[in-house]
Amino acid sequence: MSSKLRDLRRQILQGQGIFEILRFVAVGGLATLTDLTVTLLIFFIFPGVHENIVTTCAFAVAFFVSYFGHRYFTFKQQGSIWRFLALSGSMLVLRNLLVFIMVTYWMRGLPPIIIAMALVTIITYLISKYGVFAGSRAHH
Repeated sequence: MSSKLRDLRRQILQGQGIFEILRFVAVGGLATLTDLTVTLLIFFIFPGVHENIVTTCAFAVAFFVSYFGHRYFTFKQQGSIWRFLALSGSMLVLRNLLVFIMVTYWMRGLPPIIIAMALVTIITYLISKYGVFAGSRAHH
């Protein structure tokens, strides 16, 4: 286990940083709600649109909610929108890959979209905390 993961584990177990995690959950929840709302709107307004198109559009809208929420509320660090865009882009690729695999070999519809959404959330937190928002304080 890397030292950063050990530090995170220690903080969680000792109660340190719990408020940051709760803020991440709140912002992530809002971004996920945005993502899910856009997903449902597209899914039901435009039936037959491929799941990967739906997930890409929804992810793009939720990007802005997520970046600004994490910048000003979760981490209170300026962060790099370009790094966050790179992170989000790579998570979009991973998410679409997961959706594609599940749709191709397992199930269709909303479940693969929601499962992939949950998995990339965990990865996004770790990379955001220790990479994107590990820089200077945000200016308010």
